[in-house]
Amino acid sequence: MSSLAIYGNEFHGYLSNGLAPEFFQYRLLAEGDSWMDRSSTFHTSLLQKLAQEMDRRGHEVLIINVAVFGDTIRRMGEQAQDEFGLWVNTQFDRWRFDGVLLSAGGNDYIDAARDPGPGQGILKDLRNGPDPGDGALCIKQDAVQRLRDQYMNPNFDRIYDTIQSSRHANVPCFLNYYDAPTARPAPAFDGGRSWLFDAYGTNGIPEHLWPGLTGEIFRSLGVTIDGWIKNRQNLHAVPTVGTLSPAQPGTTGSSGDWLNEIHPNAEGWEKLAVKWCDAMLPILP
Repeated sequence: MSSLAIYGNEFHGYLSNGLAPEFFQYRLLAEGDSWMDRSSTFHTSLLQKLAQEMDRRGHEVLIINVAVFGDTIRRMGEQAQDEFGLWVNTQFDRWRFDGVLLSAGGNDYIDAARDPGPGQGILKDLRNGPDPGDGALCIKQDAVQRLRDQYMNPNFDRIYDTIQSSRHANVPCFLNYYDAPTARPAPAFDGGRSWLFDAYGTNGIPEHLWPGLTGEIFRSLGVTIDGWIKNRQNLHAVPTVGTLSPAQPGTTGSSGDWLNEIHPNAEGWEKLAVKWCDAMLPILP
């Protein structure tokens, strides 16, 4: 037997073909956004590389993935009782999940930067204003606090409460800490939109401030994730910050460890899978 990462809707087909979850050393449930799903259509994923890395270390793991490309923590929380809730509440006679993998929050920050009009999200409108001289000063901290308090924290609570009210209460939950990308015109598919590149252009952010601004956005996301973990013993952030080689500014395709603007390529996923294994194996039962 070797490690396997499958989507939830594939599970019964695999069962019909002889899958025996109880014989894997570890069984993991994955929920989240594209960092738990895939970088783009027909491209590899963190979970596929994680299964390979587990095999390399001699551990057989079954990963059932209910993550959806593009999901926000808001949508995950609102639908926590749907597919994710069904999986954590399913009563299996011979096995249960040994851990939960979660990637959430990145799209909430990016959407709050890109989708509102100039100055209406978490970024200041600098189209006609003075250069603040520091990318971190391009963020509206009051808007970030509203994003956390009104949307992100309550919906993470719903996900956490769904786990804790199930037979999987107190199983270890591993949270994605992401890594800071490079703002550039590199969407996930031809004809699509970039994310940070579009947001910075909409708000008139001077290009020399982009690296500092991106770093501050993902630092702030890390603060949000730290808040979810605080005083909850069974939550663990996977320390992935600084793992990936940056992409070159202005490039439109795969560069460094990045396939597109905000998603890693195969080499990037391999590096991240090592970090996930390092974090998980000392904690899994």
